[in-house]
Formats: sequence, structure tokens, C-alpha cells
Amino acid sequence: MKKLLAGGTLAVLAFGGMIASAAPASAHTPNVSADCGFVDVNLEYYQQAKVTVVIDGETVEDTEFTQSFQARYDGLALDAAHEWTVTVDAYDEGDRYDSAESGSIGICQTPPPAEIVSPVMPEVVAGCAASLDDVAVPESTEAISYTKSEAGIVAALNSDAYAFPEDLGAYQPQADGTALLPVELIVFEEECETPAPTETPAPTEPPAEPTDEPTDEASVAPVDDEPSASPSPAGDEPPVLAATGATVGGAIAFAALLAAGGIALVWARKRMQNA
Repeated sequence: MKKLLAGGTLAVLAFGGMIASAAPASAHTPNVSADCGFVDVNLEYYQQAKVTVVIDGETVEDTEFTQSFQARYDGLALDAAHEWTVTVDAYDEGDRYDSAESGSIGICQTPPPAEIVSPVMPEVVAGCAASLDDVAVPESTEAISYTKSEAGIVAALNSDAYAFPEDLGAYQPQADGTALLPVELIVFEEECETPAPTETPAPTEPPAEPTDEPTDEASVAPVDDEPSASPSPAGDEPPVLAATGATVGGAIAFAALLAAGGIALVWARKRMQNA
């Protein structure tokens, strides 16, 4: 009888031990909840496991734990939607108690309407050889940043809190959300004046080099045999006839004497003929 009771007691204890050991194993409890602004993770009754939490494609938790794990991930933007995934890898009995849960959180708060801002028009430049380098880029503000590219001036919004108007004026909307001011609308290149060509003097021939060879005819300066018609007087002295030594006054007196003699001779002949 005692042996029977002892055997029954052992069987009960063994069965109780099996139930006790199986209870925690079967009680793996992955609790995950998510709502506006947060994701809450509560894991209980694990001997040893690893949890990985991913929110909006970013891993925010990758941790091993024993028995239990609790964490809350809040601060999620209320004006945007979110995606989350919680994966549990239990190390006991293979992958029997592994789990993976995922979900999404919708937009909980409507964002305020964007402020309409218009890009600034820079000062136009014009002139000979004008280029985009001569254009001053507008100063960037809290709403719009300005940069210069080969195509012109680019205006970009700094955040979703701002928006461009439908009518951008000279700016043109781009596929990436920026606005472009084409270079041809702000740079006007004028034709440069061509300077008058300067006359280039004709090249002169260099002078002939003198030769030491004698010429057949000697270079003789011509001699003027005739006296000068208007000799220049030298001081107070009367001019002297060339090659005679006679003065001009003596020559005149002598010529007058000859003329008087000729006249007298003619008159004497006429009287002789009349007589």
C-alpha cells in the first residue's frame, strides 16, 4: 500500500512539474499596440529572446532579453503616417514561439496650411560681354534658398511649411519642386563695339650698304660759270663781280661811258652825211 501511494505521489509530482514547466513556455505573450504618436511593446514569459523594432524603416530597437521586455516609442509626428514592425526571436524550442507583428498609424492631425512665398527677382544685367556671373543672387531667407546654376537662378523651399504660388512670374516650376529663373531673362548681352583698324606703315627697304669699289665716273660737283644774279652784299663793301675784281658801281659807270660814246659816234656820222 505504501509503495502504491509513493508511486502515485511521484506520478502526481512529475505531472505537476510538467504542467509547471509547460505553463511559462506556453505563456509567451507578445503584446504590441500603436496609436497616434507612439508604439508600445510588452513581452512577457520568455526564457530568453531577442526583440527588433522598426519604425518608418528605421531600426529603433535590437536587443536580447530574459523573461520580459517593455518599451514605448513615442514622439511620432501627428501630421504624418507611420509604419511599424516588431519581431521576436525566442531562443527556446526553435522558432515555435517566434513572432512578428506590423501595422500602420494614420495621420492624426491635419497640418496647418503652407505659407505662400514668392521668389525674388534679381536685378537684370546688360552690356558688352555680360554673363550670369554678373548677376547678384538674391539673399536666402527662412522660407527660400537661392543658388546659381548654368541654367539660371534656382529658388528652393526650405520646408513643407512654405509653398510657391501658382503664378511664379518669370520663374518656372521644376519637377523637383524648385523654381528656375532662366538666364536669358536676366542677362542681355550687347554687341561690343569693334575698334577702328589702325593703318600699318608699309615696310621700308633698308638703305643700300656702301661698297668700297670705285665708280667709273668721279663724282664732281657742277660748277656754275655764270655769276649769281643777286649776290648777297657783305657788310658795307660794294659787291665785287665774279672773277674780275671790279665793283658793281664801276661796272655801271663804265657801261654808261660806252653808251655815251656810241651815241656821240652815231651823231657825228649823221652830221658828216648831212654836210
